[in-house]
Amino acid sequence: MDLISEDDAALLVVYGKKGKPKKFLVKVKRGKVLHTHKGSIDLSEIIGKEWGCVIETSKGERVEVHKPILTDYIEKIGRATQIIYPKDAGFMILKSGIRPGDTVVEIGTGSGALTMVLANFLGRSGRLYSYDIRRESLETAERNLRLLGIDNVVLKHKDAKEGIDESNVDAIFLDIPDPWEILPQVHERLKPNGPFLAFLPSCEQVNKTVLKAREVGFGLIEIHEILDREYESDERRTRPAPWMIGHTGFIVIGRKISRS
Repeated sequence: MDLISEDDAALLVVYGKKGKPKKFLVKVKRGKVLHTHKGSIDLSEIIGKEWGCVIETSKGERVEVHKPILTDYIEKIGRATQIIYPKDAGFMILKSGIRPGDTVVEIGTGSGALTMVLANFLGRSGRLYSYDIRRESLETAERNLRLLGIDNVVLKHKDAKEGIDESNVDAIFLDIPDPWEILPQVHERLKPNGPFLAFLPSCEQVNKTVLKAREVGFGLIEIHEILDREYESDERRTRPAPWMIGHTGFIVIGRKISRS
């Protein structure tokens, strides 16, 4: 039986008005008290209980206790920059065709949200090399990776435009403002038919990236935008929630064409 232990990470869910959940990602410590808008929670009380249990706050409010999954960590991680949301990261992985055990390069580590998803998918037999020019971003990403116990990532404090060290890689993911400037190197470092996947916030960036990708030798180019709308449901009605994750960015994908 999988029971909650001290030092485990736990996701506590308290429900507010209209049933909207408020999530708290905490480290379980004996004697530690979490204060919420629905009352305080003594974390000592959940040690030894099963995951998925229900407890009460000091005000008698119902609290669910769940074992965190990857998306929970991504929602709550420290961030130095805007993150790539799960809706975009999951789609990018599927469209990349990568598999556990592959070797992948990421250019633009940021806070490490996409880094965490890629590393988790590649597994211990895979390897991810992630570049960023900002030391602050890499330090944030390193803390976030350590939180999940991820150890198959090599973080590089380097401008990838000055040279991508790895070659014959399975895919390259780009989250930088001007990916068109590095696409010739990306093409060179990919395996035959290997894909690049760029995440871009504006149409102007998309256009420059697509034109350069065609010029340097990428084919099967695609442009996507992923929208995520939740629904709410109770005894009276089911309808779209008043909040949604709309435009976060465009995803540009291309596959390497052999020059021979």
